[in-house]
Amino acid sequence: MQLSVLKNVKQIIFTLFLFIITVLKGNAQIRPFIGGAVYLHSDFEKSSFGSFSLGSEFKIIKFLRPEIEISYMFGTPEDAVSLDDKGLTISTSTKFVSAINYSFCPKIVIGDYEEDSGYIQILPKYSFSRIEARRDLASRNPADLTNPIIVRQNASDTQHSLGIGVGYMLNFSGDYSNSLAFNLYYNGINLGKALNELKSNPNSSNYSTQDVLGFGINFYLGLKKKKV
Repeated sequence: MQLSVLKNVKQIIFTLFLFIITVLKGNAQIRPFIGGAVYLHSDFEKSSFGSFSLGSEFKIIKFLRPEIEISYMFGTPEDAVSLDDKGLTISTSTKFVSAINYSFCPKIVIGDYEEDSGYIQILPKYSFSRIEARRDLASRNPADLTNPIIVRQNASDTQHSLGIGVGYMLNFSGDYSNSLAFNLYYNGINLGKALNELKSNPNSSNYSTQDVLGFGINFYLGLKKKKV
């Protein structure tokens, strides 16, 4: 299993490397970007989980601007508390999940392509993810009620996924082509598979973060001056 995952990662890195070299030889315009997103999910604290991302946009032709991206996704599910007949806490289960995602997005631009105007963008995205989940079970210690017994469990998962988004790119005026993108995402990455491996009750409901909506903002930094 680990050899298969390592092989997949190497193939992805090699493919992205070839893509970047091809783009650079073609004199494509490159813009790095940084961003963040929030996804809505009622099973998580504050009914949401989030992500931070870094990447680059490659302007090949007017309507095609592919992106490569690495992102960190994270979330804390709601705590599960077990009580006895007197209403006293027997145990508390806390969980945390995170993922490192390597993504490729053949971004499609619709609308006015001028550098001082805005346009709509369509964001189909392929991701390879390495997901880690953790569960800490704190149980009451009859010998010392101030010192609970804590047991930690870990689980991991790797997956390939597809997602899509739509957004609006707002271009700033000035000498450089800086932009701010407001995006709506339909998430394809499932953090739930790793979390479900940590369930103590097989009859409890499963986690799933696929097919949830998210909202994100990306800032693009122009490295070259605009053409006059």
